[in-house]
Amino acid sequence: MKWVIAGLSALCLAACDTGPSPSGSVDGLRIASWNIEHLAAEDGRGCAPRDDEGYARVAAIIDEVDADIWLLQEIENEAALARVFNPEEWSFHIEARPAGAADDYPLCRGRDDGTRLTMQATAIAVRNGIEHQPLPPLQALDVEGNDRLRWGVAITLPGDTPTDIMSVHLKSGCFSGSEASACPVLLDQVPVLENWIDERSAAGRAVIVGGDFNRRLEVDGDMVWLDLNDGDPAPLRIAGAGIGPRCNPRYREFIDFIVFNEAAARSKVERSFFETTFSGPRDNHPSDHCPVGAIFRR
Repeated sequence: MKWVIAGLSALCLAACDTGPSPSGSVDGLRIASWNIEHLAAEDGRGCAPRDDEGYARVAAIIDEVDADIWLLQEIENEAALARVFNPEEWSFHIEARPAGAADDYPLCRGRDDGTRLTMQATAIAVRNGIEHQPLPPLQALDVEGNDRLRWGVAITLPGDTPTDIMSVHLKSGCFSGSEASACPVLLDQVPVLENWIDERSAAGRAVIVGGDFNRRLEVDGDMVWLDLNDGDPAPLRIAGAGIGPRCNPRYREFIDFIVFNEAAARSKVERSFFETTFSGPRDNHPSDHCPVGAIFRR
């Protein structure tokens, strides 16, 4: 299916886990993850400054993906979310990590106009009418303790098997191996996230974690994935495992994922993984990441 949105051609790819995508309507929650790239609250701010048209491009993709729950990254604050989500139709959950003063943030790389980085928070947007409660944030992902590393933001959906859902954005710069300067930090974050997943899995809860892992988890033998998915208490799965990204031809491996445990796997709709990509001039793309997601039965 192809949509033309305010001059931007957006191609939604219904990719599958093992075969063709499901046909007909599917009763379930459509859960999507998207790093929206420096989504600021005001025009012209941040390292991906937007005008009204730029915010409209983001909002149009949100409308077309039509997810029920969004796991989001690089969000300045709730006002930024309100630029692209109608706050009368969505509930917002955003990490409470303290934001620094504007001049505390570094200058944007590759720009010479004095713009600075803005707060990059994780967040979750839930469509109104979906019963849920917020969970305590996973503040321990800030392994350096200086309020610069993103927390995990989480909600729970009630039911016979409660479902705990988290949005994460791990340390950038350690995409593979362990030698890069950022690797000690990311590798310290892994057991924090693993413990959060394992504790809930052991209690019989369904667990879904989505976001920007900043790691090529599907590279054969990746140490981060092996640590997360050690089989105790049960194996984890990746939505769309084995399907390469089409977001940017420069990148052959995903770093954005929907990861879930065995209890959540029982409710996942087979062949429901999707990636939404953009065509047209790259300067007009709504983000440098593409949304990914899957459908889970209620």
